Order: sequence, then structure tokens, then C-alpha cells
Amino acid sequence: MLVLSRKEDQKILFPALGISLEILHIKGSTVRVGIDAPMEVRIVRDELVDGTLDEQLNRLPLKLRHEIRNELNSISIASHLFKQEMECGNFDDAAQTFDKLVQRLTRISKSKLLANKLSSPSASKPLRALVVEDEPNERELLAGFLRLQGYQVDTAADGQEAFEYLQANVDTAIVLVDMRMPRCDGPTAIRRIRENRNLDQVKIFAISGSPPEENQSASEDVNGWFMKPLNPQLLIESLPSNN
Repeated sequence: MLVLSRKEDQKILFPALGISLEILHIKGSTVRVGIDAPMEVRIVRDELVDGTLDEQLNRLPLKLRHEIRNELNSISIASHLFKQEMECGNFDDAAQTFDKLVQRLTRISKSKLLANKLSSPSASKPLRALVVEDEPNERELLAGFLRLQGYQVDTAADGQEAFEYLQANVDTAIVLVDMRMPRCDGPTAIRRIRENRNLDQVKIFAISGSPPEENQSASEDVNGWFMKPLNPQLLIESLPSNN
């Protein structure tokens, strides 16, 4: 461990990581620290981290723990099988595996398992997220994955449907939006959301097969841009936390 002494208004820099720490105020035994870091770097206080997946599962009754582990195991196997089938060019088999994966995620996300899975007595209300994607399989797969992370998730098939949903659900915290959709595409939906003052609190994350440089206006209005194929873990680490 590296130990450094700093005074107020002095910084600690991590140039290779793009992170800086600044001592803002010192009062008694309490130090107020400002942290500037890239959006993909998740920062939480250690007392807010509610243990690992295994630690959380071990707090559940044995039967429920067994059911959840079986479901997660099936999802893990299907995910790896889908990846290998795609790499081998077995696209028909991969499509069938993908459908099974979506079914598994949908099952666990809608079952009583998820409601009891990792919640604690003091858990706060989960953040509401909206997945906007015109491709049904992708939409349900991503929604199922987010539900497994503890988010309350709804879906929309295009930007128009998403905007109508948000007008009726202004407590939505997160919107994940595909860029290319019929009727109302991602950039149009993003612009309409940003123009609505009732939706100022919404964090918008773009998911696209194109880099942000190809849609500069939309990229300036989002809180993050993720390229397809999506890295789900990087996405989760970048989203506002339920902790």
C-alpha cells in the first residue's frame, strides 16, 4: 500500500487511469475527497458494497439458493455455448441457443426467484430502467440481464414508444437506447428526452453498432456510448448503482 500525506486543495493523480483525487476539506478526523474519473470507472464507498454474489446467495434458504444457482448455471452455459457456436460459424445452432438463453433470462426475471434473490431487509427501491431496442431478442435479453442485476426494467420497441413511456414514468433513472430503429430512431428519441425538463434526471446510454464519431450530436447528449457486441459487465459497471 502506498501512503501519501496531502493538505487541503492538493491532488493525487493517476495519469495512466485518468483519475485524480483532491482533498477538499479536512475537519477533525473527517476528510472530504473529490474524485474525478472516467464514467466507466465505478466508485462506491466500501460500506455500500453488499458483498459478492456468493456471499449474498449464502444468506438465502438452501432450497431457494439451489434453484437460483441452477438457473444462473443454465444461463452461463447457454452464454458460452452461443459464443462458441458463433465462432465456429454454426449460426443455426447459435440462433436456437440464443432463443433458449432469452427464455431462461425471461423466466428468472419474471419469477419469484428474482424478487427474493439478492434483496436485503434494508434494500432501497430499485432504480427503474428502460431498454429501447427494436429487435425483440436483443431487447428481452438485455432487459433480463438488467433485472438480474436488481433493476426494475421495462422495454420499448422504438423511440416514440420510449418517449410516451417516459412521459408517464418520470421516475425512470436509466434509458438504454439503440441508435437505429424504425419510426423514431435513437438520436431523435435522445433529443426529445433532453428537451423535456421533466426528464432532466434521466441518464441516457446509447447502444450502437457505430462509433460515437458517426453521430456527434447524439453522443454529446448521452451519459455513455456502448458499441455492439455489447460487453454486459462494462455496461453494469457504468450504470448508476442500486446501492
